[in-house]
Amino acid sequence: MVYVNIPYVIENERIDRKLAARELQLLNINEGARYEAFEAIYHKRPRGVNFTDAHEAQILEGALTRLGVPYRRSSESEYKYELLP
Repeated sequence: MVYVNIPYVIENERIDRKLAARELQLLNINEGARYEAFEAIYHKRPRGVNFTDAHEAQILEGALTRLGVPYRRSSESEYKYELLP
């Protein structure tokens, strides 16, 4: 399991939403991961995307780098409250 943590930083708001959506749409990852990544970029509560395939995580990381979005890879979410109901 690979988890891509995407912390919210104020600079994320400067990224055009249409550009981010277009960039994520072009990725060869599942639709749910695209949605979670988009939400994580603009949501003030830190989030991330969970992958079973490390190659898909690497594809997302490339897109995040192009967009200028910070991220960290880990084996599980760094945001434990995210898992609470």
